[in-house]
Amino acid sequence: MSQASTQNVEATRLDGYLVFLFFLLSTATLFDGFDNAMQSFAAPDVRATLGITREQWGFVSGAIRAGVMLSFVFMLTADRLGRRTLLMMTVVGFTVFNTATAFVTTPTQFVLCQMLARLFLTAEYSLAIIVVGEEYPARLRGRSIAILTSLATVGVMVMAKVQPYVLLDEGDPSNWLHGLGVAMVTGVQAALGFDADDSSWRALYVLSAFPLILVLFLRLGMRETRRFSAVEQDAPAGLREMLRRVGEPWSPRYRRRTLIVTLLWNCVHLVTGPSVVYWVIFAREDLGLTTANVGDIVFWGYGGGVLGHFVAGYLIDRLGRKWTCSAFYVAAGISIYLLYHVPTLSGQYIWMFCTVFSFGAAITATHVYASELFPTEIRATGYGWTTNLAGRVTEVITPMVIGLLIAPLGGIPAAIAVVAVGPILGALLVLRYAPETKGMTLEEVQAHLATDGDP
Repeated sequence: MSQASTQNVEATRLDGYLVFLFFLLSTATLFDGFDNAMQSFAAPDVRATLGITREQWGFVSGAIRAGVMLSFVFMLTADRLGRRTLLMMTVVGFTVFNTATAFVTTPTQFVLCQMLARLFLTAEYSLAIIVVGEEYPARLRGRSIAILTSLATVGVMVMAKVQPYVLLDEGDPSNWLHGLGVAMVTGVQAALGFDADDSSWRALYVLSAFPLILVLFLRLGMRETRRFSAVEQDAPAGLREMLRRVGEPWSPRYRRRTLIVTLLWNCVHLVTGPSVVYWVIFAREDLGLTTANVGDIVFWGYGGGVLGHFVAGYLIDRLGRKWTCSAFYVAAGISIYLLYHVPTLSGQYIWMFCTVFSFGAAITATHVYASELFPTEIRATGYGWTTNLAGRVTEVITPMVIGLLIAPLGGIPAAIAVVAVGPILGALLVLRYAPETKGMTLEEVQAHLATDGDP
């Protein structure tokens, strides 16, 4: 991209459209947290209804997370079709398959619907981060991405407070929200000729459709990013060019930066994958906590996550990417270990707060790296390779491995301890190999890496 083009696409101030754009994109990260939390909170009830054992749940969760890796295909097309088009497609796909989950009758159907829902939602989340990175001024990029990713944590907090009103414990009286969800589920079941099943978790999934439909209409007001439009005008990407770009992140020019971001994500997901899958099961079945207890712990814990995102956003643009990222990786590894090894109620509150605070900050810093290290013409492709495909291997495999380790090691805490070292390894990788990009425009990042060599 020429110097003149760089000046034209770099925003100099936060105008009304950028504020509106941020609101539109925030729904992607908000629903990512909302959906992840929904699956975790509903896990005991889904297992009971569909006949899934604790050990099998690890394989179910791993298979669902394969949808995250399949979202890589969407990221490839974003460098040809554009960011806006793909963001419209992803919200439609997620709405359809997440709502369909309410009507599944077998574990296979549950896995298929949730895997496809994850495919669309993960692509939407990734595109939202890329769009903010391309549209916002360099001085605000780190903080903007931090705030955007923090809304995934807010989504978890919202679900934590909503779920006790829908996932009712045995003997609890119904309420209007639970009644509405159950009525919708049984009404559709009757229309389709299915046997009636008013399990509370089905109501939770069907109620999620309402805000998603509103989001779809609001997205109509979104424009294509200036950087993508400029690149397409300079060199329109045909199908042959798109196929060439698929492997570009692994070319000698970009290989080292692709590898470092891929390894960082795998170090994070080595722990976050199984911990998200198994904590609610651990809390309700091993510690004997109620759905209200669990929801309250998650709410306050993920309040810490919101704080972690904001702290990381500030430190990223003040101290830099490397020290912020590595410090929070170490804190995350220690906190997740203690969460599963301090079984008191107060311990769960304290270490959930510390765990989510640390991981929120670490994940924010990693997202910033993933969105900065590739040029505009292959940014979505590079992000897809590192964040959605190669970087998710441990997220898919580790829950399955943990499921197999639970019995031999004597429980969930011992199995989690095995993988708690992952983020600490990530910290060492950051300090040794990651570049420092504080304060640079995206074009300056590319010039810096080209001059000094890949990280």
